[in-house]
Amino acid sequence: MNIGITGTGSYLPSKIVENSDFTAHEFLNADGTSFKYTNSVIIEKFKSITGIGARRYAKDHLNTSDLAFFAAEKAITSAGINKEELDYIIFAHNFGDVSFGKTQADTVPSLATRVKHYLEIKIQDASLMMFYSDALAG
Repeated sequence: MNIGITGTGSYLPSKIVENSDFTAHEFLNADGTSFKYTNSVIIEKFKSITGIGARRYAKDHLNTSDLAFFAAEKAITSAGINKEELDYIIFAHNFGDVSFGKTQADTVPSLATRVKHYLEIKIQDASLMMFYSDALAG
């Protein structure tokens, strides 16, 4: 049996927020008091610790499963196969779908199942395996 990954895909949201966009932000301690340092110092310290100079945000109406769908379309194109020929959908995430403005994660049905639905895959038998993995920190 030959096993391999024949296609990969990714999606990078277009909305970019630079660290400098946080210069007017109010940074607070856990007790609600203001930090004793200026925002420019806080922003530079954050960048020196994390290496992050900018972050990307999805549009408000999109969820994790939507972004995965965009990546899956690219993976299928990359593999040069018909989506009905997929053997596996492997989905790794750390929190599920969380709608804009909400804090509750939505993980049922599984996000891999949602991607299958968004791709409009018609396979109904057990030949398409879907599973996902919660990303673990440790």
